[in-house]
Amino acid sequence: MKYKALFLDVDGTTVIHGVDNLPSERVTQAVKRAMQAGISVSLATSRPPRSAVHVIEHLKLNGYCVLSSGAQIYDPKSKTVIIKKEFPMSSLQPIVAAAKMYNAPLSIYDGEKEFVYDGTNLPGEVLGMYFPKLEPAVLQDITKHLEGVAGIALHRMEAWEAGYECLDIVNAEASKLHGVVEVSRLTGIETHEIIGVGDGYNDFALLLACGLKIAMGNAVPELKEVADFVAPSVSDDGVATVIEKFILS
Repeated sequence: MKYKALFLDVDGTTVIHGVDNLPSERVTQAVKRAMQAGISVSLATSRPPRSAVHVIEHLKLNGYCVLSSGAQIYDPKSKTVIIKKEFPMSSLQPIVAAAKMYNAPLSIYDGEKEFVYDGTNLPGEVLGMYFPKLEPAVLQDITKHLEGVAGIALHRMEAWEAGYECLDIVNAEASKLHGVVEVSRLTGIETHEIIGVGDGYNDFALLLACGLKIAMGNAVPELKEVADFVAPSVSDDGVATVIEKFILS
């Protein structure tokens, strides 16, 4: 099977978890060689453009990137967001109620920046909402509380602070799966010709969209169970191994 595109999660996959971290030299060179071989290489991440662009530009990516958990499609050539999925404001009230019930800070993403929601003022545009730091048990409770709310998708992720998790809430049609399918439509590359690589719970959607499903060695056990191949961990340059094995060999 000749693959034509590669979608990479960022934290725990392309870079060691950390907002300012960059890919290793081995990963950087492997990505460069993949693109020289005619492969479209993209990111698929929960990060918004402002915290993903430095990785995109470091790697000089040539493929449309799925950002903000699928709420934005970013074109690295024009350096612009070309597609966005706005948050359904009809779903706001139960999310705010859950934040109050569990005394959990709630942030809003307006397409450019995030800010803590004070319960009153909203920006002109909302692309997502976000519980940035939750204990795992609280995340499970909030997830159960919001599972029946129409029009939204819930994405569980590792928080920036060790031992905590976060919950990303976006349009129901915004996920890594939706984003990959949208990019497939834009490029004409069939989803079975795409490799997806990830490590977290929110990467189930990414892997489900792709013809070759790859989990990192440091991935959550559940993701490894659905993967076609388990690569070395991010600290062992697993992305480079994937490129060498499935694209360059």
